[in-house]
Amino acid sequence: MEGRKLNLTLICFAFLLYLSFKQIITKAQLSPTYVGDDCNYSREQPLNNAYQKNLNGMLSYLSNDSATSKGYNYTRIGDNTTKGDAVYGLYDCRGDIVGYFCEFCVSSASREVLGRCPNRVSATIFYSFCIFRYSNENFFGKVTTDPSWQHLGTKNVSSSIEIQKGDDFMKSLIRKATIETNQLYYMDGFNLSSTESRYGLVQCSRDLTNERCRQCLEFMLAKVRTCCEHKLGWQVSSASCLIRYDDNMFYLHNQSPSVLVPDPQTGNASVTYRACLLMVFPISIFTDELNIERKKN
Repeated sequence: MEGRKLNLTLICFAFLLYLSFKQIITKAQLSPTYVGDDCNYSREQPLNNAYQKNLNGMLSYLSNDSATSKGYNYTRIGDNTTKGDAVYGLYDCRGDIVGYFCEFCVSSASREVLGRCPNRVSATIFYSFCIFRYSNENFFGKVTTDPSWQHLGTKNVSSSIEIQKGDDFMKSLIRKATIETNQLYYMDGFNLSSTESRYGLVQCSRDLTNERCRQCLEFMLAKVRTCCEHKLGWQVSSASCLIRYDDNMFYLHNQSPSVLVPDPQTGNASVTYRACLLMVFPISIFTDELNIERKKN
């Protein structure tokens, strides 16, 4: 009986804490961090009424879909075979970002993309937790590596041994994302020494195949070796994939789809406890701020 009371108390506390933070976040008008866009690589041009209507419909659809999806989706609205007014759209949240926080990021992107990229038939906009993309051409399943963006930390790395360990680590994440798990993203960390750890993330847009994802990530890693490997903390990304490396644990959780906590009565993993943790734990992502110098390639 005491165990049930404790269980109910924890449920209520976790739920109230979640709601409290959600209200604070909303009132403070916090939004996912804007990272960049590709608008400088395209020109403004008048959009016909049919395309504009389909584009507005795409923005609305993807924003609404993100509330209930698995963190990504892509679709087409309109007809390119006869009218030429089709819009292809995609969003993809970071692999550890789901639910409310994915929706928050995608809805921010859908609201802001037309203001940041006015009168474009195609645009890609990046945020700290998601990417949002649309075009009048079918880009699904195709690898886009140009343009790419570099975000560099301020600390320097002089040890060739540390650089090689980091490179090998990121190679292992690429292998896990594209071969061992087939989920097109992976995040993990390793102990560089007894006092220092390093963390990495690789992710592809989930319209890609495993092989094309691997090609994209390896292309980005090759860029790192010329632009960023002597910096402690970097991210290199394109519209199709990104890789990130840091000495701070910037991601939300590991690869396990849920956090299991023993039930105090049975000793078994409790679904209820897991749900509570997953409600409260995402709050920590808002303490993650990148101290990076932004540099466009």
